[in-house]
Amino acid sequence: MPAVIQQATYVIPLRYFLVILRGIFLKGIGLEVLWPQALALLAWGVAILALATARSTKRLA
Repeated sequence: MPAVIQQATYVIPLRYFLVILRGIFLKGIGLEVLWPQALALLAWGVAILALATARSTKRLA
């Protein structure tokens, strides 16, 4: 895979989920090793929740 595309995958949350999933199911490792990916996935979740909350606030008209 070209380096540019590899760098672009860092902005896709599915990348972190797949790394965690492969690590747990195929390698049998725990979150003590996968915590950077879990933290990145948590950050994505918080960011998306914050954006959704900001966009869906009720406005007084």
